[in-house]
Formats: sequence, structure tokens, C-alpha cells
Amino acid sequence: MVLKFSKFCDFQIWQQPSQATNQEQPQIEVDDKSNVFLIVFHITTVNQQKNYIGNSQEPVSSHEQTTSDTRLEFLPKHEVMSQDINGGCLCSLLREFEIPVEDHGTMIQQIVGLMAGTSTMPIVVDIVHVDIMEIVVPIVDSVRDYDTIILDSMETYEPKYIPAAKSSIKALEKIMFQPSSNSIQECSICLEEFQTGFEVTRMPCSHVYHEKCIAKWLQTSHFCPLCRYPMPHYAL
Repeated sequence: MVLKFSKFCDFQIWQQPSQATNQEQPQIEVDDKSNVFLIVFHITTVNQQKNYIGNSQEPVSSHEQTTSDTRLEFLPKHEVMSQDINGGCLCSLLREFEIPVEDHGTMIQQIVGLMAGTSTMPIVVDIVHVDIMEIVVPIVDSVRDYDTIILDSMETYEPKYIPAAKSSIKALEKIMFQPSSNSIQECSICLEEFQTGFEVTRMPCSHVYHEKCIAKWLQTSHFCPLCRYPMPHYAL
């Protein structure tokens, strides 16, 4: 048996629109808000295990586990604007989040560019770490042993789900439900009827759901439950 390990890191940096921050803006006291900037770090870690037999190009089974965390950091604006990739408060955070050194320059440049603008909205840094372990089992000599490996792999197999990006879930449109002859009258996830005048969440494909129902659904699958419209998601 041969073990192979690989990892890579992906990131997206953007500035959170004001309508997305009204409900979740943290209430943190600082001495001088004009000299600090809020940066929200979303860290997602994906651990993948792929099992191969012999020289096969496709795994006979795979397993994936995803964890996520969020960190809010108020950083001194003047210190971030003057730092470089060799040091500073922002560089220390990137090392703490295990960002490859070769990506520090690009990330710092993007963050400083947003911070230098006129908007005071929080900067959001979405970080995705993917750790892959590949297990290669040599070709076995007997059909019986081969079948045992396949059966064991099938028992441990779990389907791969790709959730929608958190930012796209937060940005979904909220509307007041008004029934019409050609509209769906109930939430297709919980099967409960919509109440006239109550707030519902509308997908880009125009299908509507209860806010909690569609938010929970999109944390597992990035597709619309009715038409399979794909929401933005992290490329793994």
C-alpha cells in the first residue's frame, strides 16, 4: 500500500455590500473606528481520501469531510497599509491560517487595495484549504481479495456534496409572498404553504422558499431543489 499526500489553498477577497451586513454587523467597541478596519475571515477545510487499486486513473472509492470557521479581526488601517509580505499584523494572520507564503503578496495587495478605497464596509476573505490523501493498493492476486477491497470501499463510500458559497446564500433576495395563479403555493423543501404577506427567499431562478429551509439546503447542495439551477460555490 502506498500513501500520497497533497494540498492546495484557494481564496477569494471581496468587500461585503451594506445590505448583507445590516443583520450580522458585530458590535465591538474600538477606540477610534476611523483608524481600524474589519476583516472577516471564513476558513473552510476540506479533507479528502481517495482509494485506488493498481494503476487505475479513477478512485474506486472516496471520502470527504468539511469543516468551517469564521474569525473577525479589527486591524489598524495604517499598519496594514504600510506593511509588506515580510511582516506585519496581516502577514501574521495569513501564517496563522496556513496560507502558502507564495500567496501572501497577492492577498495583501488585494486587501490593501480594498482598504484604500472610500468604502468602509468589511472586507471578506474566503479561504479554502483542501488536503488530499490518496491510498494506492497494489493489484491483488486473487479475485476473492479484489472483491473484498471493492466491498469494503463501497461500505465506506459517502456521496460528495458541494455547498453554495456563504456569500451567495446571504445575498439571496427577500420578498413578501403574494399568491398568483401560476406561482407555487408551498415551500418545496418543508411542504408547508406560504402565508400571504410573509417574507420568503427567492433564488436567482425565481423559485421561492422559506429562508431557513433554503439556507439549510444550500449548505449541503448548491443546486436549486426544483430546477437544479447552480448557485456560486467553491471549486474543489
